[in-house]
Order: sequence, then structure tokens, then C-alpha cells
Amino acid sequence: MTKSDADLYVFKVPSLRNVAGTAPYFHDGSVADLKRAVEIMGKTQLGADIPGKDVEAITAFLGTLTGPVPANYSAPERYPDAPPSP
Repeated sequence: MTKSDADLYVFKVPSLRNVAGTAPYFHDGSVADLKRAVEIMGKTQLGADIPGKDVEAITAFLGTLTGPVPANYSAPERYPDAPPSP
């Protein structure tokens, strides 16, 4: 976007504010459940299965980041070829 070599492979990371109320998750909207998204990210990013109690704790923490969802929020549309939500 900037055409600067220094910006190659730099991505904007969305805020976690209201993450518990703004499903679906991931770039393609393929996961509707926050707990499932946490499990998938643990496996993908850490190469580990996160224990259920830890998934619950992480999800509870993410829930504390919730405030009023802006009136103009609209959930992203699923890509036509996205797999069904697990």
C-alpha cells in the first residue's frame, strides 16, 4: 500500500475490543464461536491443544474487553467458497 520496502509484510492487526460480540472470526469469517477460534489459534500459532479450562479463561478475558458495539457495525460477509463453520 505504501510502496515502501520497509513496510513489506507489515499488517494491521485489528483491535480485540468487542471481540466477543463481533463474530464471525478469521479473515474469511469461517468460525462463528469465539471459544473455537481460541482453540484453532492455539493449535495454529502455538502448535498445541489449549486445555479446556484455559480456553474458558482466555475467552472470559476477551469478554472483559467488551463495550457497546457501535450502531454502524456490520459483521463481515462470508466468502462464497468459505468452508462451513465448525
